[in-house]
Amino acid sequence: MIDPTKVALFIPPGLKKFKLKLFEGIGQTIGRVVRDDPRRLDDVPSDIIPIIGCTPFLKPYIDKWTKAGRNYIYWDRGYARRVFATWLPRGENGGYYRYHLNAFQMMRIRDVPGDRWNALKLDVSPWRKGGRKIVIASTLSDYWALHGCENWIAETAAYLKTVTDRPIVIRDKESKIPLRDELADAHMLVAHGSIAAIEAVIMGCTVCVHPSCAAALVGITDLSKVESPIYPERQPWLNSLAYSQFNEQELVDGTLWRLME
Repeated sequence: MIDPTKVALFIPPGLKKFKLKLFEGIGQTIGRVVRDDPRRLDDVPSDIIPIIGCTPFLKPYIDKWTKAGRNYIYWDRGYARRVFATWLPRGENGGYYRYHLNAFQMMRIRDVPGDRWNALKLDVSPWRKGGRKIVIASTLSDYWALHGCENWIAETAAYLKTVTDRPIVIRDKESKIPLRDELADAHMLVAHGSIAAIEAVIMGCTVCVHPSCAAALVGITDLSKVESPIYPERQPWLNSLAYSQFNEQELVDGTLWRLME
């Protein structure tokens, strides 16, 4: 269990109004906040765990903390029942956000019950086979900068052309085409760490992703194997996803700190 008195939320500068409101709300709940200047994180005592989001200029800090073995918490929009930026049914009353210790996404399937997943009331489509095209899911510039892979889309598309003759479609993050429609004739969705990969698995489309993506636990990570997709049992993975995301009330009542890992 994480001690909520031993964490500090970093609020970066230049946030859009809705994001600033969200950060401020969480900051009030946590009570310890570091604002604007990332250099102030250097003054945070070693027994305090920084909480950070998808902020590109924090990459050197993440690298430094990882090398030194210092804990940090990464938070971002959740896997299912998010408030926005989703093609699944949305959440209510603030929706869900994911929190992970020393990781960007869920890195293992936990032995947890299905109560939290069942409470989300989301339909899971059967695995689909026989699709024709490969869809590459892009994402926003902040993500690429944080992960240091700004050329990933171009490099991935070029490599795929050497291992498959399938049509390749690059899906923009801001695409207005429903993801389910895009995947209707898809053999596979390829992504780095986009939550589109999580949604694709729930929609029944197999995926190839970076190992740091939670969908790697039910997909493949080797681009050279795109012609050999896998179709594993998903329920334990779904249960684990639900145990890795939390709403605002669960931040307040301590559920997040008790279940986060």
